[in-house]
Amino acid sequence: MSPSAKPADEAPDEEQDLRPSRSEQTRAASAINRLGLQLSRLSPADLDRLELPERLREEIDVSQRLKPRSQGRQIRLIGQLLRAEDHEAIRARVERLHRTHRDGVHHEKMNERWLDRLVAEGDSGVEALIVEFPEADRQQLRALTRTARQEPESKRTRRARRELLRAIRSLRA
Repeated sequence: MSPSAKPADEAPDEEQDLRPSRSEQTRAASAINRLGLQLSRLSPADLDRLELPERLREEIDVSQRLKPRSQGRQIRLIGQLLRAEDHEAIRARVERLHRTHRDGVHHEKMNERWLDRLVAEGDSGVEALIVEFPEADRQQLRALTRTARQEPESKRTRRARRELLRAIRSLRA
């Protein structure tokens, strides 16, 4: 074997190392198709927030009108369109959207915990809320809490709970 033959043999190996393997390509294609499936499950308002290219948005709308059994081919078409676009940027926007939804749900759960605490503890719960939010209207909160603690099935109690939840939301906004 000549010394000049050896570098020629190494060059294809280096090129081969730079290219993704077949299984990596398959995983990447599957990830893009999953992104297309995620997009097809979003609401129209969420899709509007993502500012997708027009053709991609049209195909997602078509996919949403199809029956679940008929969506496979359409999802693959959406995957092809995503490959032609900057799919990583779209994935990042979808993640941001999901994070925003999760944060909103977490925030609302905290509001509901405060409501449950106020109803369960009464005036001591109101005082704890006042400590955390000194700008709160103590009298209004105490009145709503007392009404919300009365018989659970009355219309007046349900209305007081809704108003109390609104007051908590406005404090925690």
